[in-house]
Amino acid sequence: MMRQIFLGIGFCAALGASLNACAADALLNCPAIATKIPDALAPNCNEPQTPLQKAICHNKPKRWLDNLSLLDSSLMHGYKQALRAAGVGTPECTHLLESQKAFEKNLEACGGDARCILETMRKRSFALADIEEHQQAPLGAAALQHFAGGALFQSPNQKPAPLLQRIQRGMDIYPLPHMTLPNGNTLVWGFQPHNATVQSLVVVNHQGAVRLLGAVDGIYLGLPKDKTRPELDANAHITLFVRDPQALAQNLPALRAWAAASILGFNVDCSGANATRCKAAEAIPVSIQAYRLNCPQKVPGKTLVNHCPLPLPSVSGNISPGLFWQ
Repeated sequence: MMRQIFLGIGFCAALGASLNACAADALLNCPAIATKIPDALAPNCNEPQTPLQKAICHNKPKRWLDNLSLLDSSLMHGYKQALRAAGVGTPECTHLLESQKAFEKNLEACGGDARCILETMRKRSFALADIEEHQQAPLGAAALQHFAGGALFQSPNQKPAPLLQRIQRGMDIYPLPHMTLPNGNTLVWGFQPHNATVQSLVVVNHQGAVRLLGAVDGIYLGLPKDKTRPELDANAHITLFVRDPQALAQNLPALRAWAAASILGFNVDCSGANATRCKAAEAIPVSIQAYRLNCPQKVPGKTLVNHCPLPLPSVSGNISPGLFWQ
């Protein structure tokens, strides 16, 4: 049974438990927390309440770089971005929440001392920059290039095109959302800017080696929040590419859960009021085709992978679409 997904610190605080103790029985959902927190510690300078908020709002710096209000909003933006990249139930999520709690405690200790607040905010800025540097999805360009090779893929009603080009087109965002799967692999995904129905996904192992590629078309937001019937594109489909067929069996349950999350538009808590919608999304049939990349090649480096289809293995898993946030 999947463990319950908690939103974050508030739940643990209500139980009087530490984050580590709480995380032992629940998954801390950092992307969900990012949607719940304000845009600044002093969000309304028309009516500042605490000594800290008053100090931030009433500060008159000599240099604009020392503007506490700007630093406040900038830090919270960086924190939210880090939360979105930290995933669900990860050590990074727990560390990020604990470090933010310590940062806010240090700020409160500054009271109305603007100099103290400035120095504390600067230290947090450096810390968040370091966190961001280490949060990049574990997907290297060389590993992706090596796995895709010179393979060509032909989408319906289109000419053959380099598979690598299609995968990159569906991952042209930063940072790339990613989620550690129960089998230890990491699922990384993205979409084409201004056309989120063109998506790509990559599964990598703990060493950063690519295990599977996926080109996804026409499923995103196929079940809008205000609709009861699916509205998938007529040509909606998922195309998977592997070199080892075992990678297909090992990751297919997670990929189906991810597909349901994409149909929902991601960022859905499936344990509460949205449980029915999640079940409905999981029940929507989505065309999935799989191909083997290491086909016998007539022309070296120019494999048309459509010539080497693979049957989908009969596998099941208990993975919730609510785990995938972006």
